[in-house]
Amino acid sequence: MKSVKAIIAGTIYTPLEEIRNGVILVEGHRIAKVGPRDQVKIPQGAAVIDYQDRTVVPGFIDIHIHGAVGCDLMEATPEAVAAVGKYLARHGTTSYAATTVAASLDRTLNAAKGLGEIIRTSNSLQVGSDKITGAQPVCIHLEGPFLNIKRRGAHPASQIQKPSTDLLARFLDAAGGTVRILTLAPELEGALALLEFARSKGLKVGIGHSNATYEEAKSAIEAGATHAVHCFNAMRPFQHRDAGIIGAVLTDDRISAELICDGIHVEPTAIRLLVRSKGIERLILVSDSLSGAGMPDGNYRLGNFTVHVASGVCRTVDGSLAGSTIMLDAALRNLSAFTGLSYRECLPCITTNPARILGLEKQKGVIAPRADADLAVLDQQFYVTQTYVRGRPVL
Repeated sequence: MKSVKAIIAGTIYTPLEEIRNGVILVEGHRIAKVGPRDQVKIPQGAAVIDYQDRTVVPGFIDIHIHGAVGCDLMEATPEAVAAVGKYLARHGTTSYAATTVAASLDRTLNAAKGLGEIIRTSNSLQVGSDKITGAQPVCIHLEGPFLNIKRRGAHPASQIQKPSTDLLARFLDAAGGTVRILTLAPELEGALALLEFARSKGLKVGIGHSNATYEEAKSAIEAGATHAVHCFNAMRPFQHRDAGIIGAVLTDDRISAELICDGIHVEPTAIRLLVRSKGIERLILVSDSLSGAGMPDGNYRLGNFTVHVASGVCRTVDGSLAGSTIMLDAALRNLSAFTGLSYRECLPCITTNPARILGLEKQKGVIAPRADADLAVLDQQFYVTQTYVRGRPVL
């Protein structure tokens, strides 16, 4: 018989609905029912957990993250993934896309194989397993190697490749069906053919690390690109006579936009412009965090090169920004502060919106019957005090 929990909360954000004095019934690893306390009967024998002074929201989803706490996900070891997952859970993140960086062929294939095995194992864990100790990787995000060298950001120039269906097929085979996102510079020769191939394999394609013109970006959107990777960063700059990729992203409702909302990668005024252009429903906050997240200042690894972290800012040896150290909980508080929108209004940016990109909108990022019981418990200032992954408390 499945264990039953009744989680009582002062406020529940589903996130599309606000429920005051509510209850969430959890059976095993799934949500059975949610609603006001006077409308949800708590079964006899259920374990009652009282958060009447707190807010419960769906667990957060990060579709672009490279590592944390000294661990780089390119290591692709169970130990590294477990350490990253524990740190993410402390900040309310329950699911994430393990993100690669442009590296040698062997390094990328080994990372894809190792991460793929870990993801399949994680998804098969039994309900209540003591091996569920933190956020779970649900897929792989290949950030490269099919990027524009002119907008490579922190990716090493020597490891960037021309678009190749054969090479992508090798990555997908190594990962065993766990790759779900590909970052691609759509202006490169062969990129649109690669985009079509990726979509035929079930991947979502994000346009990024790109020097695309407006017309080239629009062609990618027409071909089915779903989102812009860390919008504004590692992209051809917007100019009033050369709108470029940013102009296409800001004016086309078919495409969503990732945002690193640390106030460093994108200035608050540009963030407000992005929100006005895309709307909250098309904005996806990502951490793009590196192994230096949650660590003191110093040197840390990203793939096979070194990144220096000072005062929480990550840079390469040549001074370029290289990912971040922020987590989604802080990013959302920033978004609310920068835009004047309420926390609840911003919440879809780390719940329903990323779930939709991953094709998991009925399973993740929502508090609803039959969805996974991935939950974050927040105090009055929206700081995380407890996290549940598939119904199991992990803090």
